[in-house]
Amino acid sequence: MDFLVKIFKALANSHRIELLHILRDGEKEISDIARKLRLPYKTVARNLKILERTNLILSRRWKGVVYYSLRNEGHFEYNKVLFNLIEKRYERSKK
Repeated sequence: MDFLVKIFKALANSHRIELLHILRDGEKEISDIARKLRLPYKTVARNLKILERTNLILSRRWKGVVYYSLRNEGHFEYNKVLFNLIEKRYERSKK
């Protein structure tokens, strides 16, 4: 499957868009994300894995805890565009 199609499929879920929005402020621990979204831990973990497979986020494990952050290195230019679109969506909804 085309990688671009995988990215759009990953973003075709409102929970995943909310996850990316939450991660804009920096690295977060998975249980904090689940609490903030009021979703079960397993649901959040599954959706984070989908975003990670499409290179939209990074994970790291430290002392048995998994932390997630946005993947915005230079060679992932499309990520910056997508993250900006998500932020604009949330900015408009505040007005």
